[in-house]
Amino acid sequence: MKEVHYQVEKSNGQSDLLPLLPKERTWGSFDFSMVNIGLAIATWCFLIGGTLSLFVGLKMGLIATLAGNTISVLFVALSNAIPSSRYGIDQYIFLRSIFGKKGTKIPVILMVIVEFGWVATLAVMFGKASSNAYGAITNTPAVSNTAVTIFALIAIVISWIIVSRGSNSINWLNRIVAPLLVTMLIVMFYMLSQQYSFGEMLALQPISPFPNDLHNYIVAFELGLGSGFSWWPIMGGLTRLTKSERAALWPNMIGVNICAVLGTMIGLLAGLAIGDSDPTAWMIPIGGAILGLVALIIISFANVTAMTSLVFSTCMALKQIKFFRNMKWENLTLLFLACTAVFVFFPDAIYGNFSLFLAACGTVFGPLSTVMFVDYYLLRKQQIDMRALYLDTPGKPYDFVGGYNFTPIISVAISTIAYFLILDPISLEGSTFFDYASATLPAMLLAGILYYVITKFFVIPKGMGGYHSKTDIEKNAG
Repeated sequence: MKEVHYQVEKSNGQSDLLPLLPKERTWGSFDFSMVNIGLAIATWCFLIGGTLSLFVGLKMGLIATLAGNTISVLFVALSNAIPSSRYGIDQYIFLRSIFGKKGTKIPVILMVIVEFGWVATLAVMFGKASSNAYGAITNTPAVSNTAVTIFALIAIVISWIIVSRGSNSINWLNRIVAPLLVTMLIVMFYMLSQQYSFGEMLALQPISPFPNDLHNYIVAFELGLGSGFSWWPIMGGLTRLTKSERAALWPNMIGVNICAVLGTMIGLLAGLAIGDSDPTAWMIPIGGAILGLVALIIISFANVTAMTSLVFSTCMALKQIKFFRNMKWENLTLLFLACTAVFVFFPDAIYGNFSLFLAACGTVFGPLSTVMFVDYYLLRKQQIDMRALYLDTPGKPYDFVGGYNFTPIISVAISTIAYFLILDPISLEGSTFFDYASATLPAMLLAGILYYVITKFFVIPKGMGGYHSKTDIEKNAG
């Protein structure tokens, strides 16, 4: 491993992206669980639940969300989190073995576009929660978009102060916020249970469902898949900091799976009971003035914890691009958040198009996760040439054709087209086939088959990709 570090530092200055040594990995199972819980129980979790309340009741929503989220989170963990944890590398370094040295820019750019939307959404949610809290304190009946934007900008500034100091600051913040979020969930459920019996909760009807119950269920399942795959862009950047593969896997399944589903169900229940998909509008009606105000404050800071994790992983990914590679960490994070700040001046547009970000995750990241899974487990047998990931010499295993491997690009592009043929992610109206198979799962299957066949019969026979190279990666990974 030390030889890899030396060669890379001497050759191309990618020292910030080098594999982390065991002593440099700071997160055990408990710490990473706190990070995951802090990520999962943010306002977006409640907003997903509010969106579900349009289509399904509590029982059907729980089954669909748990199924969809478990499948997608497990797939992200296996294809993304585990390799990054094993080798201590960011997922976008890992993607060089799939897309090629230059081709990796394509998923990075796609990810950055999506993350702009997610971080802006969280900032606006912070703005709405803080504005509602301010309105409750000052007895202001309505809060303007100007106030929402001002508070959203404050969230961006706070996030930069934290994330510019590195992963240890994120760890410290999550240790405080995550337990508060769990407590808030328990209190919210208790307050709702005081107003509705269990039977009455199950009897609550969706707000605006489609006529077909099966279609409503599959829509909820599809949203569950999308919410789980929404963790794809950041999970590798986080799990490279974990001390073991076990510490990378199980906190994922507890945090962004179980706790996320729990938060989503509270959101679903609140949405069904109140008839509003905006989480910031639930707290005072559910908890009263004092508890509702406390809940709004907790939600505000929960969004900051999620924002810092998103910004951290996104900026690590941006270091794949030469222009950003040698930029100071403080300046890079500031640049990303400054660009994000532009979006918060349009809070209604950001907040109203939340479903588009969710749809984009299932549409693109589902097939992309499948490609990663097929390549790492079926084709490479979990063997990665670490030196080849970093060396820029032409003709090396991951150079492919001029630095690009067109196989994953073709596979993901065709599967994305297939997704749109099955389902319109904006209206959520789809073909009859969608009601029995969903849209994301067939797209994933198609992407996996295409990638495997093309790689097996065209790429490997040409000697590209290093699939037959013998490396000492297992020894170096230690």
